[in-house]
Amino acid sequence: MPHGFRSSPLMLSGLILMIAGFALWRLAPELDLTLLMAFRLDPASPAVPAIRGLTMLGGLALLAPFALVAAAGLALRGDRWRALWLVLTVASGRLAVEAAKLICARGRPPLAGRLDDVSSPSFPSAHAAGTLLVWLALTMLFDRQRRVLLPATVAMAAAIGWTRLALGVHWPGDVLAGFGLALLWAGLAERWLPPARAPINRA
Repeated sequence: MPHGFRSSPLMLSGLILMIAGFALWRLAPELDLTLLMAFRLDPASPAVPAIRGLTMLGGLALLAPFALVAAAGLALRGDRWRALWLVLTVASGRLAVEAAKLICARGRPPLAGRLDDVSSPSFPSAHAAGTLLVWLALTMLFDRQRRVLLPATVAMAAAIGWTRLALGVHWPGDVLAGFGLALLWAGLAERWLPPARAPINRA
């Protein structure tokens, strides 16, 4: 496989994180609650508006246009199949997250502790999954820039995952499972990643 990632380790790591998140929820709810309280932001903190702004970077309203712009750029330079791969990977990943939410139907943390308005099922975190999946997909596509994109991927995913806990809208198990689903989906998708279009020699 010519890419900088290997699908099997990604999928295995994802499966482990998904199991860990599910175990926190079903087998260690007290620990899940303890971790949530440790990460949750004080409602009186002046940082709350900034954290609400930061968490929006992991929402579908911004991730979807971001991915579409990247796909459009690929299409304009002739990499139409890789552009289609990006769109399908992100869209199908989102559908997988929503399906998991409906199946698991986990309730959100207590309403009194939430610092943001949410109503959908909690497990897994769509913000955590979406952020990691989009940035991982871009890192796979632009493998030559991996030294820059991979740290950015880790930083963005970690930051968005933390905001969901800080705002009290997700359990730690949700965030772990979101990361896991993203890794699993990226590993699956990488198996069908088209090769980069060879540059045209204009000499």
